[in-house]
Amino acid sequence: MHLWKLLLRTQALALLAALTAVFLPGAIAPEAIAQPSAITTVAQANPTVAQELLQLVNAERQRVNAPPMVLNDKLTAAAQRHSQDMATSRRMSHTGSDGSTMRSRIDATQYRWSTIGENVALGQPSAAAVMTAWMNSPGHRQNILNPAFTELGIGYATGAGRPYWTQVFARPR
Repeated sequence: MHLWKLLLRTQALALLAALTAVFLPGAIAPEAIAQPSAITTVAQANPTVAQELLQLVNAERQRVNAPPMVLNDKLTAAAQRHSQDMATSRRMSHTGSDGSTMRSRIDATQYRWSTIGENVALGQPSAAAVMTAWMNSPGHRQNILNPAFTELGIGYATGAGRPYWTQVFARPR
């Protein structure tokens, strides 16, 4: 395939994945969105990124009088593993490459929950950019502002130079 055709195809698939993330929270990106083979590097979640995203979430929650959220290590572990899996498989989905679900990933951490939710995103270069995308999507916004959620996990990884984001929301039992 000519290089320009490969680049055009890659950009079109990236746009489709980004639009899916913004407009269909919880939607599974079709297998066709998988990117061509490339080297994948996975970055560990940066505590500074997690704190920045937490601050942005709590600022939005404060605007609607929802209680602030706190970071939870178990939820962060579930979110980080999912971001790493998406970066490694180069596909954005609420279903892991091994068939895992939001519930199974959270349960694997031994977190005892009463309600859970998840946001994923692909391509936004910063915490501020991903928050803007999520707040412009009704379903993602609903998760962020849901007063039933009290704890948050944040995951961030890069694969083939593209950032993958996960937020895991919960209320403990």
